[in-house]
Amino acid sequence: MDDFKPLFEYVEKNIENKLELKELADFMGYSPYYISRKFMDLYGIPITGYVRIRKLQYSIKDLLDGMKVIDVAMKYSFESHEGFTRSFKSLYGSSPKDIKNYLQEYDIPEVELFANCKIKSMEEEKMSLCDDMHKMIYTILGNSFEELAAGFCSKIEVCLLPDNCLKIFDDGRGIKLDDDGVVHEEVLQNLFSGKPITKVEYAQMGDLPFDDLKLVNSLSEKLTITVWRNGKIYEQDYIRGVPQHSVTSKNNDSTIPHGTQIILKPDTSIFEDTAFSKEKLLTWLNENYSDLKAKVRIN
Repeated sequence: MDDFKPLFEYVEKNIENKLELKELADFMGYSPYYISRKFMDLYGIPITGYVRIRKLQYSIKDLLDGMKVIDVAMKYSFESHEGFTRSFKSLYGSSPKDIKNYLQEYDIPEVELFANCKIKSMEEEKMSLCDDMHKMIYTILGNSFEELAAGFCSKIEVCLLPDNCLKIFDDGRGIKLDDDGVVHEEVLQNLFSGKPITKVEYAQMGDLPFDDLKLVNSLSEKLTITVWRNGKIYEQDYIRGVPQHSVTSKNNDSTIPHGTQIILKPDTSIFEDTAFSKEKLLTWLNENYSDLKAKVRIN
C-alpha cells in the first residue's frame, strides 16, 4: 500500500471530528498496526501526528478569524482547553493567545506528503540542512553589507554563540521604527513577521527564497532584534516568526549610538543538531564581499 491520498482526503473532510487510529484504519481497510507502521515507513511521522498537525494548522486560521481559544479547542475535538494549548505550543513554540494577538496572516498549507523514496539520503539531507541554515545567515548579512557599501556602516560583527545561536551586529543607521516618539510596529512586522513552519511543511518546500527575512525568522526557533536609533533602544522577540509582544522602547544609555543586532537560533525541530561553520561563513565572505571583508569580524 503506497497511496494514502484517500486517507488524506478523509482527514480533510473530517478535520473537526475526533479521528482515532482505528477509524482511519477501518476506512482504509487495514489493521491499526499495519497502517500505522506503513504510514511511518513512508512519511516519517506517525499517522496520528499528521492528523494533529492538520488540526492545529486549521486552528490558526480560526484564531486569526477571531474565535476564542476554548471554542477552537472544542471545534477540533481536543479534550480540553489545556490539552489544545499544550499541543499548540509544543508544535509552534507560541501560545494560541500569542498567535491570535501577533500573527499577521496565515494560509492553511496544502496537503502534500511525499514518500521516503523521493526524500534525499541521510547524508544529502544533512548537507541540505546545513546549506539552508547558512543561507539564513547570508540573508541577514546581505542587509548589513548594503549599509556598509552605502557608507552608513563601518563594521559588521558575527559571533558564534553557545547552544548554536548566532549574533550579527552592524553599526549602520538602524531600522527607522519611530516618528515623533510614536513606535511604528508595522515596520518590523512587514520586514520580519513570519509564520510557524512545521518540519513536515519544510520538507515539502523545495528551493526556498532565502532573500526573505520573514522566512529566515519563521525557520528560527527564536530570534531577537535590537535597534539603536535616535537616542532609543528598540527590541522585539520572535518564536518561529511570531512576535511575542509589542516592540519595546527605552532610552539609549549604552555606548552604541546607532545600529542593528540580530540574535537567532535555528529551529532544532527542523535543523536538529546542525551547527554553524565559521569556515562556511568565511568562504561565503571571500566569494561575495572580498573587497569589504576587512570590515567584518567573525568570532
